[in-house]
Amino acid sequence: MKKLTLLLSILIISISCNQPVEKSTSDVSEVYSKNLATAQKFFELFLTEDTEAQKPLICPGITHYPPFHGASPVKYEGFIANNKAWMDNFDDITYEANVWLPGTDSLGVMNGSVRTYGVWTAKNTMTGNVIKTNAYHSFDFNGKGQIHIAQDYFDASGVMAAAMKKAE
Repeated sequence: MKKLTLLLSILIISISCNQPVEKSTSDVSEVYSKNLATAQKFFELFLTEDTEAQKPLICPGITHYPPFHGASPVKYEGFIANNKAWMDNFDDITYEANVWLPGTDSLGVMNGSVRTYGVWTAKNTMTGNVIKTNAYHSFDFNGKGQIHIAQDYFDASGVMAAAMKKAE
């Protein structure tokens, strides 16, 4: 019986010592605040079409999920090229954030990621057509506070079709 009690005690101690250390709410809130500032700065630089100033905010190992139907995830060079393509094809770009939200992990626990819902408006450089679309964006960050995963959700194909539509 003593051996069983000793074995159970060792097992319980072993299990309890291997539990993940949970971050306090204030630690996560501080990380979220820093990441929110980074995401907002990223958008600000997108609006001014300053690709070079955006680069330090982006993790070299980023995975970006573009909004186009059937698009595959891209890495750093693809992300930079995609952003530049939007900037080259549109002027007077604005993003009106309806809300910025903290993201959570799969269990609903805040994890420092950032989410935003808003409205993009821009004028196509070739046709002059003004587009307006609702969008959702999510950003996960690495330990250095750089954007590590970016996901964009909006009707990108519809935006391009509207931008290129000839006036009737």
